[in-house]
Amino acid sequence: MESIFKELKYSIIFTLFIVFAYFILNREINNGELILSGFYALIFFGLTFSMGNPQLIHLFEPFAEKKKERFLIIPLILIFLFYLFLLIHGKSPFKGSSALHGFLYVFPTLYFLAFPKKEVGWSDLLIVFLVLIPSTIIHFDGNSSLPFEGSGFGSVQKFVLLIGAFYSFQYVRKLKGIGFVLTGNVSFFKTAIISWLLFVGFIYFIGFIYDFNLSQPFAPLSISLIILAIQELIRIYFGTALVEELFFRGLIQNILSQKIELDQAWKKHWMIGFGLFLVMSLLTGYALEPKLFWFPAVICTGLFSAAYYFENRKIAPLGTYTALAITSIFFGLVHFHAGSILFVGLASVAGWAYGYTYLKTKNVFYAALVHCLVNASEFLFALDNLK
Repeated sequence: MESIFKELKYSIIFTLFIVFAYFILNREINNGELILSGFYALIFFGLTFSMGNPQLIHLFEPFAEKKKERFLIIPLILIFLFYLFLLIHGKSPFKGSSALHGFLYVFPTLYFLAFPKKEVGWSDLLIVFLVLIPSTIIHFDGNSSLPFEGSGFGSVQKFVLLIGAFYSFQYVRKLKGIGFVLTGNVSFFKTAIISWLLFVGFIYFIGFIYDFNLSQPFAPLSISLIILAIQELIRIYFGTALVEELFFRGLIQNILSQKIELDQAWKKHWMIGFGLFLVMSLLTGYALEPKLFWFPAVICTGLFSAAYYFENRKIAPLGTYTALAITSIFFGLVHFHAGSILFVGLASVAGWAYGYTYLKTKNVFYAALVHCLVNASEFLFALDNLK
């Protein structure tokens, strides 16, 4: 038991720190909501920071393997907590498409129990999309933010998505290499910071060439601005970055990398991926801005060319950089909703930065750190002008 607490020390420290920050930064809301949402914050931040610990996984496995039905306990508890949170706040979780929400998070566990596999297959990727796509279109009456109808500390719905997806793929599917383990590592932190700074440098390089307006001054430093910045960073990290990095890097890039290596035909996958995403980039570019239709295609060509170069040098298992390029371009293209062709192209470059960080650290939390800093850079360096 002592060894478990030693392994979970970072999880405990980070959970207590975030919950403490929650109470301090939300002290102006009424006590009832503060305590209720604080209780939920303690549960979900605790699970987020500890679920990936290898010893915890090792302890859970023999308990669940005795009776396979026990694997459903965690998804059912997550759904119960989410629905209870909504009902307490007078919102129904059973209206329209939201009624399917419960099945969405039980489904992966049921599938992996019914069709156990050892090797990675295309079906794993299919399950990822069957969870990810519906989760982006299911909406509830009101939001489930912590605190309720607020912002700054994520939402119960996204925590259930995050923890539920990781649980089904790690605990039930036993997918290797997800990297959802909170750890303190100076080298990983340096990798994340360097990836972020290189991306910001690339943005300014592009901005200089195309004469973007990136010269807005910083806002005057003040206590209120610092508090707002902390809240914004927490909101971005847990509300956007960590969820997206689990799906795009911990699952999609990871599954693709393993599958391509298993097939031992990285060039075939590279050619198919490049051809498909080049066409999609051209179509997306033309739909958003006909005069600059070529911009996403240039980014696509550049990233796939880099992947081809690194694959030939064999500095990583074959297929690693092909998977990185495919995931990066896909990540950029799904940001077409921003309505900016520049944003789509640069999101692909950002996706490479996140994926590269994940590749070097094998850790979703550090990839999410880069993602968080990049998103925050819109405000720190006036990069929101690109939109």
